[in-house]
Amino acid sequence: MWVNKGHYYSAGLNYYNFPYAYGQLFASGLYSMYLEEGEAFVEKYDKLLEATGSNTLKSVGELCGIDITDKNFWKKSLKVTEDFIDEFLKLK
Repeated sequence: MWVNKGHYYSAGLNYYNFPYAYGQLFASGLYSMYLEEGEAFVEKYDKLLEATGSNTLKSVGELCGIDITDKNFWKKSLKVTEDFIDEFLKLK
């Protein structure tokens, strides 16, 4: 779906694109944490879901032990995407 939407990639529309890009990377980072922690992560994730509509990005991340200023969290997020790309390329 993202490939068909050129406006997602326009630097001039960052006010529009930020929530999508942040949300995708944040969700990928959460998934990475789940892969590392397993079922122990589920309780943290449930607390995060309860707070997402009423807290800041920083405080929501902190509920799962995420420092959103830590580049390593975002690198792990991107690694999830990289792994999906690698998996897709193996199917060809």
